Amino acid sequence: MRFGRTSENARFGIFLVLLGACFLMGGASRLDVTSLIILQPLAALCAGSFLVITGTIDWKVIRTPLLLLAALAGVIAAQLIPLPPSIWAALPGHAPFADSARAAGLVQPWRPISLTPDLTLASLVGLVVPLAALLGFAAIDPHRRHNLLLVLIVAIWISAFFGLAQVSGGPNSPFYLYRITNAGNAVGLFSNRNHQALLLAMGWPLLAVWATVPHGDRRQRAARRWIAVGLALFLLPLLLVTGSRAGLLLGAIGLTCGGLLWRWRRAALPVPMSRLERFAIPTIVAVSVLILVATIMFSRAEAVRRLLTLTGSDDTRVEAAPVLFEMAWNFFPIGSGFGSFDPVFRAYEPLQMLRPEYLNHAHNDLLEMAITGGIFGCLIVVLFLAWFAVQTWRAWRGQNASMDAALARAGSIMILLILLSSVVDYPLRTPLLMAIFAVCCGWLGVNREAQQPRARSVANPK
Repeated sequence: MRFGRTSENARFGIFLVLLGACFLMGGASRLDVTSLIILQPLAALCAGSFLVITGTIDWKVIRTPLLLLAALAGVIAAQLIPLPPSIWAALPGHAPFADSARAAGLVQPWRPISLTPDLTLASLVGLVVPLAALLGFAAIDPHRRHNLLLVLIVAIWISAFFGLAQVSGGPNSPFYLYRITNAGNAVGLFSNRNHQALLLAMGWPLLAVWATVPHGDRRQRAARRWIAVGLALFLLPLLLVTGSRAGLLLGAIGLTCGGLLWRWRRAALPVPMSRLERFAIPTIVAVSVLILVATIMFSRAEAVRRLLTLTGSDDTRVEAAPVLFEMAWNFFPIGSGFGSFDPVFRAYEPLQMLRPEYLNHAHNDLLEMAITGGIFGCLIVVLFLAWFAVQTWRAWRGQNASMDAALARAGSIMILLILLSSVVDYPLRTPLLMAIFAVCCGWLGVNREAQQPRARSVANPK
Protein backbone atom coordinates (compact mmCIF):
# COMPACT_ATOMS: atom_id res chain seq x y z
CA MET A 1 0.00 0.00 0.00
CA ARG A 2 2.80 2.37 0.93
CA PHE A 3 4.65 1.61 -2.31
CA GLY A 4 1.49 2.25 -4.34
CA ARG A 5 0.96 5.59 -2.60
CA THR A 6 4.57 6.54 -3.26
CA SER A 7 4.09 5.79 -6.96
CA GLU A 8 0.96 7.94 -7.07
CA ASN A 9 2.77 10.83 -5.39
CA ALA A 10 5.69 10.44 -7.80
CA ARG A 11 3.41 10.57 -10.85
CA PHE A 12 1.60 13.64 -9.59
CA GLY A 13 4.88 15.32 -8.74
CA ILE A 14 6.22 14.64 -12.24
CA PHE A 15 3.00 16.01 -13.73
CA LEU A 16 3.40 19.20 -11.70
CA VAL A 17 6.98 19.51 -12.93
CA LEU A 18 5.72 19.14 -16.51
CA LEU A 19 3.04 21.81 -16.07
CA GLY A 20 5.47 24.13 -14.30
CA ALA A 21 7.98 23.76 -17.13
CA CYS A 22 5.26 24.50 -19.68
CA PHE A 23 4.31 27.70 -17.87
CA LEU A 24 7.92 28.85 -17.55
CA MET A 25 9.24 27.77 -20.95
CA GLY A 26 6.23 27.04 -23.19
CA GLY A 27 4.62 30.42 -23.77
CA ALA A 28 5.94 31.05 -27.29
CA SER A 29 4.76 29.62 -30.61
CA ARG A 30 8.01 29.88 -32.57
CA LEU A 31 9.76 26.60 -33.29
CA ASP A 32 13.21 28.12 -32.72
CA VAL A 33 12.69 29.31 -29.15
CA THR A 34 15.71 28.35 -27.05
CA SER A 35 13.65 27.12 -24.10
CA LEU A 36 12.28 24.26 -26.24
CA ILE A 37 15.73 22.66 -26.03
CA ILE A 38 14.94 22.01 -22.36
CA LEU A 39 11.14 21.71 -22.43
CA GLN A 40 10.74 19.05 -25.12
CA PRO A 41 13.32 16.56 -23.76
CA LEU A 42 11.83 17.12 -20.30
CA ALA A 43 8.35 16.37 -21.64
CA ALA A 44 9.65 13.18 -23.29
CA LEU A 45 11.27 12.16 -20.01
CA CYS A 46 8.01 12.81 -18.14
CA ALA A 47 6.02 10.80 -20.68
CA GLY A 48 8.39 7.87 -20.26
CA SER A 49 8.18 8.16 -16.47
CA PHE A 50 4.39 7.89 -16.52
CA LEU A 51 4.69 4.64 -18.46
CA VAL A 52 7.51 3.18 -16.38
CA ILE A 53 6.49 4.03 -12.81
CA THR A 54 4.38 1.30 -11.22
CA GLY A 55 0.66 1.99 -11.37
CA THR A 56 -2.31 1.89 -13.67
CA ILE A 57 -3.00 4.29 -16.52
CA ASP A 58 -6.66 4.99 -17.20
CA TRP A 59 -6.49 4.84 -21.00
CA LYS A 60 -10.25 5.24 -21.39
CA VAL A 61 -10.29 8.88 -20.27
CA ILE A 62 -7.77 9.91 -22.94
CA ARG A 63 -8.53 7.33 -25.63
CA THR A 64 -10.08 9.59 -28.26
CA PRO A 65 -7.74 12.61 -27.78
CA LEU A 66 -4.75 10.24 -27.77
CA LEU A 67 -5.89 8.53 -30.99
CA LEU A 68 -6.42 11.90 -32.67
CA LEU A 69 -2.99 13.04 -31.52
CA ALA A 70 -1.50 9.84 -32.93
CA ALA A 71 -3.33 10.43 -36.22
CA LEU A 72 -1.95 13.98 -36.36
CA ALA A 73 1.55 12.64 -35.73
CA GLY A 74 1.01 10.13 -38.53
CA VAL A 75 0.01 12.85 -40.99
CA ILE A 76 3.04 14.95 -40.07
CA ALA A 77 5.37 11.94 -40.34
CA ALA A 78 3.92 11.06 -43.77
CA GLN A 79 4.90 14.52 -45.00
CA LEU A 80 8.55 13.62 -44.30
CA ILE A 81 8.63 10.54 -46.57
CA PRO A 82 10.95 11.23 -49.58
CA LEU A 83 9.34 11.08 -53.04
CA PRO A 84 10.85 10.83 -56.53
CA PRO A 85 11.39 14.20 -58.27
CA SER A 86 8.68 13.56 -60.88
CA ILE A 87 6.06 12.78 -58.26
CA TRP A 88 7.15 15.63 -55.98
CA ALA A 89 6.89 18.22 -58.77
CA ALA A 90 3.41 16.98 -59.68
CA LEU A 91 2.04 17.55 -56.16
CA PRO A 92 -0.44 20.45 -55.86
CA GLY A 93 1.36 23.74 -55.27
CA HIS A 94 4.86 22.26 -55.66
CA ALA A 95 5.41 22.96 -59.36
CA PRO A 96 6.57 26.61 -58.96
CA PHE A 97 9.26 25.54 -56.51
CA ALA A 98 10.40 22.75 -58.84
CA ASP A 99 10.56 25.22 -61.75
CA SER A 100 12.68 27.60 -59.67
CA ALA A 101 15.14 24.81 -58.87
CA ARG A 102 15.39 23.83 -62.53
CA ALA A 103 15.94 27.45 -63.56
CA ALA A 104 18.81 27.62 -61.08
CA GLY A 105 20.32 24.47 -62.59
CA LEU A 106 19.90 22.41 -59.44
CA VAL A 107 19.65 18.64 -59.69
CA GLN A 108 16.42 17.50 -58.08
CA PRO A 109 16.88 14.87 -55.35
CA TRP A 110 14.14 12.87 -53.72
CA ARG A 111 12.15 15.28 -51.54
CA PRO A 112 9.44 14.88 -48.91
CA ILE A 113 5.97 16.37 -49.36
CA SER A 114 6.81 19.18 -46.96
CA LEU A 115 8.49 22.23 -48.47
CA THR A 116 10.25 22.76 -45.14
CA PRO A 117 11.20 19.32 -43.77
CA ASP A 118 13.13 20.78 -40.84
CA LEU A 119 10.13 22.77 -39.61
CA THR A 120 7.82 19.81 -40.17
CA LEU A 121 10.10 17.61 -38.09
CA ALA A 122 10.11 20.30 -35.39
CA SER A 123 6.29 20.28 -35.45
CA LEU A 124 6.31 16.51 -35.00
CA VAL A 125 8.69 16.71 -32.06
CA GLY A 126 6.51 19.44 -30.52
CA LEU A 127 3.67 16.94 -30.06
CA VAL A 128 5.62 15.38 -27.20
CA VAL A 129 4.24 18.07 -24.86
CA PRO A 130 0.50 17.29 -25.30
CA LEU A 131 1.38 13.58 -25.35
CA ALA A 132 3.09 13.86 -21.97
CA ALA A 133 0.18 15.92 -20.59
CA LEU A 134 -2.38 13.34 -21.71
CA LEU A 135 -0.37 10.45 -20.28
CA GLY A 136 0.18 12.33 -17.04
CA PHE A 137 -3.51 13.06 -16.64
CA ALA A 138 -4.40 9.41 -17.19
CA ALA A 139 -1.69 8.27 -14.79
CA ILE A 140 -2.73 10.28 -11.72
CA ASP A 141 -5.59 9.28 -9.43
CA PRO A 142 -9.06 10.97 -9.53
CA HIS A 143 -8.48 13.10 -6.44
CA ARG A 144 -5.32 14.62 -7.87
CA ARG A 145 -7.13 15.33 -11.13
CA HIS A 146 -9.41 17.53 -9.04
CA ASN A 147 -6.35 19.21 -7.53
CA LEU A 148 -5.33 20.38 -11.01
CA LEU A 149 -8.12 22.96 -10.68
CA LEU A 150 -6.24 24.89 -8.00
CA VAL A 151 -2.90 24.33 -9.79
CA LEU A 152 -4.21 26.03 -12.94
CA ILE A 153 -5.80 28.89 -10.97
CA VAL A 154 -2.50 29.60 -9.20
CA ALA A 155 -0.59 29.41 -12.49
CA ILE A 156 -3.00 31.84 -14.16
CA TRP A 157 -2.46 34.31 -11.38
CA ILE A 158 1.29 33.98 -11.62
CA SER A 159 1.00 34.88 -15.30
CA ALA A 160 -1.33 37.77 -14.39
CA PHE A 161 1.20 39.22 -11.92
CA PHE A 162 3.94 38.88 -14.52
CA GLY A 163 1.71 40.96 -16.80
CA LEU A 164 1.34 43.64 -14.12
CA ALA A 165 5.11 43.77 -13.65
CA GLN A 166 5.64 44.06 -17.41
CA VAL A 167 3.24 46.99 -17.75
CA SER A 168 4.79 48.71 -14.74
CA GLY A 169 8.32 48.25 -16.11
CA GLY A 170 7.54 49.46 -19.63
CA PRO A 171 8.67 47.97 -22.97
CA ASN A 172 12.12 47.14 -21.57
CA SER A 173 10.83 45.37 -18.47
CA PRO A 174 13.04 42.44 -17.37
CA PHE A 175 9.89 40.40 -16.76
CA TYR A 176 9.39 39.71 -20.48
CA LEU A 177 10.45 36.11 -20.99
CA TYR A 178 10.86 36.16 -24.79
CA ARG A 179 12.86 38.35 -27.13
CA ILE A 180 10.11 38.51 -29.78
CA THR A 181 7.05 39.69 -27.86
CA ASN A 182 4.37 42.40 -27.64
CA ALA A 183 6.58 44.79 -25.69
CA GLY A 184 4.63 47.34 -23.65
CA ASN A 185 1.64 45.01 -23.19
CA ALA A 186 0.82 42.61 -20.37
CA VAL A 187 1.73 39.28 -22.00
CA GLY A 188 2.44 37.45 -18.74
CA LEU A 189 4.25 34.14 -19.24
CA PHE A 190 3.59 34.29 -22.99
CA SER A 191 5.19 36.12 -25.86
CA ASN A 192 1.79 37.04 -27.37
CA ARG A 193 -0.85 39.26 -25.74
CA ASN A 194 -3.71 37.27 -27.31
CA HIS A 195 -2.56 34.11 -25.57
CA GLN A 196 -2.34 35.89 -22.22
CA ALA A 197 -5.88 37.24 -22.68
CA LEU A 198 -7.12 33.75 -23.48
CA LEU A 199 -5.49 32.36 -20.34
CA LEU A 200 -7.10 35.05 -18.20
CA ALA A 201 -10.51 34.39 -19.78
CA MET A 202 -10.19 30.74 -18.82
CA GLY A 203 -9.75 31.80 -15.20
CA TRP A 204 -13.44 32.60 -14.71
CA PRO A 205 -14.88 29.09 -15.27
CA LEU A 206 -12.10 27.67 -13.09
CA LEU A 207 -12.93 30.10 -10.29
CA ALA A 208 -16.64 29.26 -10.64
CA VAL A 209 -15.89 25.61 -9.87
CA TRP A 210 -13.38 26.38 -7.11
CA ALA A 211 -15.86 28.70 -5.40
CA THR A 212 -18.38 25.88 -5.07
CA VAL A 213 -16.13 23.05 -3.89
CA PRO A 214 -18.07 21.43 -1.01
CA HIS A 215 -16.72 21.98 2.49
CA GLY A 216 -18.16 21.02 5.86
CA ASP A 217 -17.47 24.38 7.51
CA ARG A 218 -19.97 27.10 6.50
CA ARG A 219 -17.52 29.93 7.19
CA GLN A 220 -14.84 28.38 5.02
CA ARG A 221 -17.35 27.87 2.23
CA ALA A 222 -18.35 31.52 2.37
CA ALA A 223 -14.72 32.66 2.55
CA ARG A 224 -13.85 30.58 -0.50
CA ARG A 225 -16.73 32.11 -2.49
CA TRP A 226 -15.83 35.69 -1.65
CA ILE A 227 -12.16 35.08 -2.38
CA ALA A 228 -13.21 33.71 -5.77
CA VAL A 229 -15.38 36.80 -6.35
CA GLY A 230 -12.46 39.09 -5.57
CA LEU A 231 -10.11 37.19 -7.85
CA ALA A 232 -12.71 37.16 -10.64
CA LEU A 233 -13.18 40.92 -10.39
CA PHE A 234 -9.45 41.57 -10.44
CA LEU A 235 -9.13 39.64 -13.70
CA LEU A 236 -11.12 42.33 -15.54
CA PRO A 237 -8.54 45.14 -15.59
CA LEU A 238 -5.77 42.61 -16.19
CA LEU A 239 -7.58 41.45 -19.32
CA LEU A 240 -8.11 45.00 -20.55
CA VAL A 241 -4.44 45.97 -20.27
CA THR A 242 -3.28 43.02 -22.38
CA GLY A 243 -4.13 45.00 -25.51
CA SER A 244 -5.87 41.99 -27.06
CA ARG A 245 -9.01 42.86 -29.03
CA ALA A 246 -9.98 39.21 -29.39
CA GLY A 247 -9.43 38.91 -25.65
CA LEU A 248 -12.35 41.26 -25.02
CA LEU A 249 -14.75 38.84 -26.71
CA LEU A 250 -13.17 35.80 -25.09
CA GLY A 251 -13.32 37.52 -21.72
CA ALA A 252 -17.01 38.31 -22.13
CA ILE A 253 -17.72 34.69 -23.05
CA GLY A 254 -15.55 33.32 -20.24
CA LEU A 255 -17.15 35.60 -17.64
CA THR A 256 -20.69 34.79 -18.83
CA CYS A 257 -20.09 31.05 -18.98
CA GLY A 258 -18.36 31.17 -15.61
CA GLY A 259 -21.41 32.86 -14.11
CA LEU A 260 -23.72 30.24 -15.62
CA LEU A 261 -21.51 27.47 -14.30
CA TRP A 262 -21.53 29.03 -10.84
CA ARG A 263 -25.34 29.30 -10.83
CA TRP A 264 -25.68 25.69 -11.96
CA ARG A 265 -23.35 24.53 -9.19
CA ARG A 266 -25.17 26.55 -6.57
CA ALA A 267 -28.54 25.13 -7.70
CA ALA A 268 -27.23 21.55 -7.80
CA LEU A 269 -25.51 21.57 -4.42
CA PRO A 270 -27.70 20.98 -1.34
CA VAL A 271 -26.02 23.67 0.79
CA PRO A 272 -28.13 26.89 0.86
CA MET A 273 -26.63 30.34 0.45
CA SER A 274 -26.69 32.93 3.19
CA ARG A 275 -28.41 36.28 2.70
CA LEU A 276 -25.08 37.99 2.19
CA GLU A 277 -24.00 35.47 -0.45
CA ARG A 278 -27.18 36.06 -2.45
CA PHE A 279 -25.86 39.52 -3.26
CA ALA A 280 -22.79 38.02 -4.91
CA ILE A 281 -23.98 38.23 -8.52
CA PRO A 282 -25.39 41.81 -8.28
CA THR A 283 -22.18 42.82 -6.55
CA ILE A 284 -20.05 41.25 -9.26
CA VAL A 285 -22.03 42.99 -12.01
CA ALA A 286 -21.90 46.40 -10.33
CA VAL A 287 -18.22 46.26 -9.42
CA SER A 288 -17.34 44.86 -12.87
CA VAL A 289 -18.93 47.89 -14.52
CA LEU A 290 -17.08 50.25 -12.17
CA ILE A 291 -13.75 48.54 -12.85
CA LEU A 292 -14.37 48.63 -16.59
CA VAL A 293 -15.23 52.34 -16.55
CA ALA A 294 -12.31 53.21 -14.27
CA THR A 295 -9.82 51.28 -16.41
CA ILE A 296 -10.99 53.03 -19.57
CA MET A 297 -11.01 56.49 -17.93
CA PHE A 298 -7.46 56.07 -16.72
CA SER A 299 -6.39 55.09 -20.28
CA ARG A 300 -5.15 51.67 -19.28
CA ALA A 301 -7.62 49.72 -21.41
CA GLU A 302 -5.24 49.12 -24.30
CA ALA A 303 -7.51 46.46 -25.79
CA VAL A 304 -10.45 48.89 -25.93
CA ARG A 305 -8.28 51.60 -27.51
CA ARG A 306 -7.03 49.23 -30.20
CA LEU A 307 -10.58 48.08 -30.89
CA LEU A 308 -11.91 51.63 -31.29
CA THR A 309 -9.09 52.65 -33.63
CA LEU A 310 -9.23 49.51 -35.76
CA THR A 311 -9.70 49.82 -39.52
CA GLY A 312 -9.66 47.09 -42.14
CA SER A 313 -6.45 48.38 -43.69
CA ASP A 314 -4.69 48.29 -40.31
CA ASP A 315 -5.22 44.56 -39.80
CA THR A 316 -2.73 42.48 -41.75
CA ARG A 317 -4.87 39.39 -41.21
CA VAL A 318 -7.79 40.93 -43.09
CA GLU A 319 -5.53 42.13 -45.88
CA ALA A 320 -3.92 38.70 -46.23
CA ALA A 321 -7.17 36.70 -46.31
CA PRO A 322 -7.42 36.41 -50.14
CA VAL A 323 -3.79 35.25 -50.32
CA LEU A 324 -4.40 32.63 -47.62
CA PHE A 325 -7.39 31.17 -49.45
CA GLU A 326 -5.32 31.06 -52.64
CA MET A 327 -2.59 29.14 -50.81
CA ALA A 328 -5.09 26.67 -49.36
CA TRP A 329 -6.55 26.06 -52.81
CA ASN A 330 -3.17 25.65 -54.51
CA PHE A 331 -1.86 23.08 -52.02
CA PHE A 332 -5.12 21.18 -51.53
CA PRO A 333 -5.48 18.29 -50.78
CA ILE A 334 -1.89 17.40 -49.76
CA GLY A 335 -0.74 20.58 -48.01
CA SER A 336 2.58 22.39 -47.98
CA GLY A 337 3.87 20.73 -44.81
CA PHE A 338 3.37 21.46 -41.12
CA GLY A 339 5.41 24.42 -39.96
CA SER A 340 5.91 25.73 -43.49
CA PHE A 341 3.43 28.62 -43.41
CA ASP A 342 5.89 31.46 -42.83
CA PRO A 343 8.39 30.69 -45.64
CA VAL A 344 5.65 29.62 -48.06
CA PHE A 345 3.60 32.75 -47.41
CA ARG A 346 6.62 34.87 -48.32
CA ALA A 347 6.54 33.31 -51.79
CA TYR A 348 2.89 34.39 -52.15
CA GLU A 349 3.09 37.73 -50.30
CA PRO A 350 2.12 40.62 -52.65
CA LEU A 351 4.31 43.72 -52.86
CA GLN A 352 1.74 45.97 -51.17
CA MET A 353 1.96 43.82 -48.02
CA LEU A 354 5.74 44.15 -47.62
CA ARG A 355 6.48 45.90 -44.33
CA PRO A 356 8.69 45.46 -41.25
CA GLU A 357 6.05 43.26 -39.58
CA TYR A 358 5.57 39.75 -40.93
CA LEU A 359 2.77 37.20 -40.79
CA ASN A 360 4.23 34.27 -38.86
CA HIS A 361 0.94 32.32 -38.92
CA ALA A 362 -2.37 32.56 -40.74
CA HIS A 363 -4.10 33.72 -37.53
CA ASN A 364 -6.78 31.17 -38.33
CA ASP A 365 -5.70 27.69 -37.35
CA LEU A 366 -8.33 25.91 -39.43
CA LEU A 367 -7.19 27.81 -42.53
CA GLU A 368 -3.54 27.19 -41.71
CA MET A 369 -4.33 23.52 -41.17
CA ALA A 370 -5.83 23.42 -44.68
CA ILE A 371 -2.71 25.12 -46.10
CA THR A 372 -0.10 23.03 -44.33
CA GLY A 373 -1.93 19.81 -43.47
CA GLY A 374 -4.31 19.46 -46.39
CA ILE A 375 -7.45 17.38 -46.25
CA PHE A 376 -6.07 14.89 -43.74
CA GLY A 377 -5.26 17.61 -41.21
CA CYS A 378 -8.72 19.10 -41.66
CA LEU A 379 -10.30 15.68 -41.16
CA ILE A 380 -8.58 15.33 -37.79
CA VAL A 381 -9.97 18.74 -36.77
CA VAL A 382 -13.49 17.70 -37.80
CA LEU A 383 -13.22 14.45 -35.85
CA PHE A 384 -12.09 16.32 -32.75
CA LEU A 385 -14.95 18.81 -33.06
CA ALA A 386 -17.41 15.91 -33.29
CA TRP A 387 -15.94 14.30 -30.14
CA PHE A 388 -15.95 17.62 -28.34
CA ALA A 389 -19.60 18.29 -29.25
CA VAL A 390 -20.71 14.88 -27.97
CA GLN A 391 -18.73 15.12 -24.73
CA THR A 392 -19.91 18.66 -24.08
CA TRP A 393 -23.55 17.69 -24.60
CA ARG A 394 -23.16 14.78 -22.19
CA ALA A 395 -21.47 16.99 -19.59
CA TRP A 396 -24.17 19.68 -19.67
CA ARG A 397 -27.33 17.63 -20.10
CA GLY A 398 -27.57 16.14 -16.58
CA GLN A 399 -28.03 17.52 -13.09
CA ASN A 400 -25.11 15.66 -11.54
CA ALA A 401 -23.33 17.86 -9.00
CA SER A 402 -20.15 15.77 -8.74
CA MET A 403 -16.73 17.34 -9.03
CA ASP A 404 -16.09 15.39 -12.22
CA ALA A 405 -19.22 16.90 -13.78
CA ALA A 406 -18.19 20.42 -12.73
CA LEU A 407 -14.67 20.03 -14.12
CA ALA A 408 -16.07 18.57 -17.35
CA ARG A 409 -18.22 21.65 -17.82
CA ALA A 410 -15.35 23.97 -17.00
CA GLY A 411 -13.15 22.02 -19.42
CA SER A 412 -15.75 22.34 -22.17
CA ILE A 413 -15.86 26.12 -21.67
CA MET A 414 -12.08 26.38 -21.77
CA ILE A 415 -11.84 24.28 -24.94
CA LEU A 416 -14.56 26.44 -26.50
CA LEU A 417 -12.52 29.55 -25.70
CA ILE A 418 -9.42 27.98 -27.26
CA LEU A 419 -11.37 27.02 -30.39
CA LEU A 420 -12.83 30.51 -30.72
CA SER A 421 -9.39 32.02 -30.26
CA SER A 422 -8.09 29.72 -33.00
CA VAL A 423 -10.39 31.46 -35.49
CA VAL A 424 -8.30 34.64 -35.27
CA ASP A 425 -5.09 33.37 -33.70
CA TYR A 426 -2.94 30.29 -33.05
CA PRO A 427 -3.12 29.40 -29.31
CA LEU A 428 -2.43 25.69 -29.79
CA ARG A 429 0.93 26.50 -31.33
CA THR A 430 2.23 27.19 -27.79
CA PRO A 431 3.28 24.23 -25.59
CA LEU A 432 1.64 25.82 -22.55
CA LEU A 433 -1.82 26.01 -24.09
CA MET A 434 -1.31 22.54 -25.59
CA ALA A 435 -0.83 21.19 -22.06
CA ILE A 436 -3.90 23.03 -20.69
CA PHE A 437 -5.89 21.81 -23.68
CA ALA A 438 -4.86 18.22 -22.85
CA VAL A 439 -5.98 18.63 -19.24
CA CYS A 440 -9.37 19.96 -20.40
CA CYS A 441 -9.76 16.98 -22.75
CA GLY A 442 -8.98 14.73 -19.79
CA TRP A 443 -11.65 16.39 -17.65
CA LEU A 444 -14.17 15.80 -20.43
CA GLY A 445 -13.11 12.18 -20.83
CA VAL A 446 -13.19 11.35 -17.12
CA ASN A 447 -16.74 12.61 -16.67
CA ARG A 448 -18.33 9.16 -16.50
CA GLU A 449 -20.72 9.82 -13.64
CA ALA A 450 -22.15 12.88 -15.32
CA GLN A 451 -22.85 10.81 -18.42
CA GLN A 452 -25.00 8.34 -16.47
CA PRO A 453 -28.72 8.83 -15.92
CA ARG A 454 -29.66 10.60 -12.74
CA ALA A 455 -31.55 7.54 -11.50
CA ARG A 456 -28.39 5.45 -11.39
CA SER A 457 -26.52 8.00 -9.28
CA VAL A 458 -29.12 7.83 -6.52
CA ALA A 459 -29.75 4.10 -6.66
CA ASN A 460 -29.01 2.01 -3.57
CA PRO A 461 -29.05 4.96 -1.10
CA LYS A 462 -27.55 2.83 1.61
